[in-house]
Formats: sequence, C-alpha cells, structure tokens
Amino acid sequence: MDRPSPIIEIARLLSNYLFYLSATLIIPLSAAAYFEFIAPETHPQPHSTFAFILTLLTSLILSGLFRFWGRRATGQTRRRESIILVISLWLITCGIAALPFSFSQTFTNPLHAYFEAMSGLTTTGASMLYPKAYSPLGHEIPIYITNPHVPGKTYSFYGTVTPIRDADTGLIIASGVEAVSKAVLLWRSLLQWIGGLGIVVIFLTVLPALKVGGKFLYQTEITGPIKEGISPRIKQTASQLWKLYATLTLLQIIFLMWTNHNIPLFDAICTSLSTISTGGFSVRNGSIADYNSSTTEWVTIIFMLAGSINFALYFEILKGKFKKLCTPDFILFIIIVISGSALISFFLTGTDKTAFTVDSEIYSFGEALRAGIFQAVSVQTSTGFTTANYDVWPFPSQMFMLLLMFVGGMSGSTAGGIKTSRFYILYKIILYRLESIYRPDAVRIFKIGQTEIDDKNSLTVLAFFCIVAFFTVLGTVILILDGVDPETALGLMGCFLNNVGAAFRSAGPNDSFAILPPFSECMSIIWMLLGRLEYYILLLILLPSFWKHE
Repeated sequence: MDRPSPIIEIARLLSNYLFYLSATLIIPLSAAAYFEFIAPETHPQPHSTFAFILTLLTSLILSGLFRFWGRRATGQTRRRESIILVISLWLITCGIAALPFSFSQTFTNPLHAYFEAMSGLTTTGASMLYPKAYSPLGHEIPIYITNPHVPGKTYSFYGTVTPIRDADTGLIIASGVEAVSKAVLLWRSLLQWIGGLGIVVIFLTVLPALKVGGKFLYQTEITGPIKEGISPRIKQTASQLWKLYATLTLLQIIFLMWTNHNIPLFDAICTSLSTISTGGFSVRNGSIADYNSSTTEWVTIIFMLAGSINFALYFEILKGKFKKLCTPDFILFIIIVISGSALISFFLTGTDKTAFTVDSEIYSFGEALRAGIFQAVSVQTSTGFTTANYDVWPFPSQMFMLLLMFVGGMSGSTAGGIKTSRFYILYKIILYRLESIYRPDAVRIFKIGQTEIDDKNSLTVLAFFCIVAFFTVLGTVILILDGVDPETALGLMGCFLNNVGAAFRSAGPNDSFAILPPFSECMSIIWMLLGRLEYYILLLILLPSFWKHE
C-alpha cells in the first residue's frame, strides 16, 4: 500500500494543532466578554468580543478543513515533513493570531496585523501601535519623525490607534497602546507567552506522541546549539517545561502585586506574560517607566534574567545539583550581564538626560546605575522593555546596548540573540586552532555541561556566526535601499534578527516601527521568524535538494 502524501500527514497534524490553538482564544474572549458585559464602566476602549468569536470560528473551521484533507493520514512523519510542519505551524499560527487585530479594527491594514502577530509570537516586541495625530479642526494628519543625527531624512506615516475621548468634554483620556481593547492587549501578551517557550513545544505537549520526528521537532525550536532534554520522553520534557514556565509566570504576578500595590492585576498579568517570555509588549505607552517604581523594575529585571537562563538548569538545581551553576554557559552569561550593565552605567553617569532639548538634567550615579542595569538586562535578554529614552544616551552606552542585543541569553531559554554558549564555543575553536599551530598532534575535546562539542557542532556554530553577519549586512542594505537611514537600519536589524523589540534613532523608544515602508515591513516579518527559528530551518527550504523526491 502506497504511503499517503506528506501533505496529508501535515494537514492532519495541523488540524489537531488548530483545535488546541482555538482553546487558547477562550482566554481573551472571556476577558473581552467581561469588559463588555460585566464591567463596561472600567473599559472606555473599543470592545472586541465579536472579533474573538469570529477568530475562534475561523480557527475551528480551518481545523475541520485540515482534518478532512488529512483523513487518510497514518501519523508517520519524516524529517522533511517535520521541517515543513514547523514552518507551517508558525505561518498559520501568525495568520490566526493576526485576526483579532483585524476584526477588532485595531489595525485596518492586514499587514500591520500580521506584523504585530509575528512580533508577538517570536517574542520580538516591535509594535505598530502608535497614536493617530489630528489637526485643530479634527482631521487626521500624518506624523513626521526626523533622526536628529540624519536631519535630511524625515519619515512620514499615519498613526494606527484612534484616541479615546471623554463623551462630555471631548478631551482625550487614552491614546496609543492604552486606547486599545484590553482583551486585545491581553492577546498580544499571551502570544508572547506562547511563543516564548515555542508553539512547537505546545504541539508536542498536547498532541499524542509522534511515531517519527518528535525529538527532531523539539530540537528545531529550542534555542542555542545545545538541545538538552530533561526527560527521556520528548512529550514529558515539553510538559515539564510548560509547568515550570507557568510557575515562573505566576510568581512574577504575585511579586509585582506584592511589591507595588498601585499596579492593577491586569497590568501585572500582561507584564508577567511578556517578561518571562522575554517578549517586551507593554500595556502602557511608557512601558515599565510608567509605573515609576524601582521595585517593579527590579522584579522585572529578575524575571527577565529568569527567562534567559537555560530551563534545563532549573530542573538540575531542583535536584540539588548546584554544581551545574558552574557551567561555562551560565558563568559567561552572568559575566556579560554584569559587565554590560557596568559599562553602560559608567558612560551614562553625569550625562544629560534630555539631549536635543533646551532643558538640562544630569544622570546621577544612582540614576545611571538604575537605568543602565535595566536597559542592559532588557536588551541582552531580548525583552525590550524601556525605562528611559536611551536614544539620547552617549554613543558608548548605545554601542554596548547594540552588542548585547547580539549576545543574547543562554541556550534553551526564551531569550533571543546568538546565545552565550555559541560565543564560548567560538572562543574554544579559536583557542584550539591557535594551539594546533605549534601542537598539531594534540587531541582536544571540550564540553558544555554533559554535551561534547565535536567538529560537527563546531562547524555549525561557525556557520551560524557567518549567517548572522550575512543577514545583518544584507538586511541593513535592503532597509537603506528602501529609504531607511543607515543608523536606524542597523538598529532595526539588531532588533529583528535577535527578537529584541528595542531599536534606535527613528524607531527608538519614543518613536514607532510604523515608519517602515511596506516592503521593509514584509521583510521584517521574515527576519523575525528567521531569528526565532535560528535561521537553519527556514534556509533549508530554499535548497533545491530539499524538494527532491526521496
């Protein structure tokens, strides 16, 4: 009997996945119904209950169509189908995730909605939400942004969010992110939480064990060169990861509420979902700075770091294996966090907080340390929260922030970037290569944890650095050719490829990613997914040999 088409196998798996994805939509749907029908007085923003109902129905219909298409599936998947499945999961999930933004009219441009969904699921945190501008006569007008370092370049675009006005006075009471439906904001944060550990890990948790390819699927999405499991069975590993992930999220909610009695429960939930996932979406226009609380910032710092540590390390610590804290990956990660924070704070001390304005306010040592540590941790963990306008900071501080974007967190974490383990492997490769010049016959073996790094892994790491450099240069060139100034373009590539959410200049903390031309916006969606899946999986499908029949 002939084996069913690979497409049929993928269709059946997508059907099961979409059914469970539909269940997650019940969470924002319940929130939307609560704010619309139970507590409308607390919700002046537009309601979105119907938008989530439509999205839920669309997801279920697609699930049914895929089930019908894949009704003859046997449940056997090979490596090639697994790769196609991973990419299909991400693209389709982003399509479903974008629907509430479109159906609720949060975005009238479907491309903006898909960008926002991809930014959420890849935990990038770059947003198209920006308040609309109006003339004194009430007509909508374009917004103009000029990079102070490139005064000859001005960006013109329209805002995406209509402000909320008081029914009696007509005065604006909420604008920007704060004028968006709370259920939609919860959905944005939930997308980051889902994408932080990975939609493929969800797939492996809720679906029956695959006959072939479960381990390979797991390895396609866990970040870094070291793919450590915490259980012999992949489904059990995925399940335990989600339990730990949920526990850390709940702990942050509790600590935020306990240390800051002024923070609403809704804010604490959304902030926690975006923190442990190192995503960075906020429900406030000023991000974490709006809470004006040093304790809130320190709680956020702790949990940003928690999300950037290899999750397998937590299970080892719970078993009492504290020696695991001496692994090179963890030590290097901590050293870089401390060094980066110290360098950024050092160059920030005594500088003007309000560059490019007539007012002058100087950073004291304590203020520089507080702001410097937060932003250093935020960008290295690829979270992207902000507490200051770092775009007016001294160039050395900005330079170290850009470098930390590319460093990233540990392997097996929710953080983006290149990962500290790859830098350690690169250092060892260079060291051993130098030693081999005068000791060519010596046998050299090194490990990270219990994993031996052989020549195959070393070559893969070297290729990874080359790929990152290639796409950083290529993407910067593409953005410049599409009308983006060079400084903004480089910052954007650091943001997208490393899934950071923080950028510089015309896309800085006080500006918007809405400056992107349509072509650059489309390319940015690809770059975010490239960075989240760490390049190889997406690049494989571009090889002609990948599509040859076996």
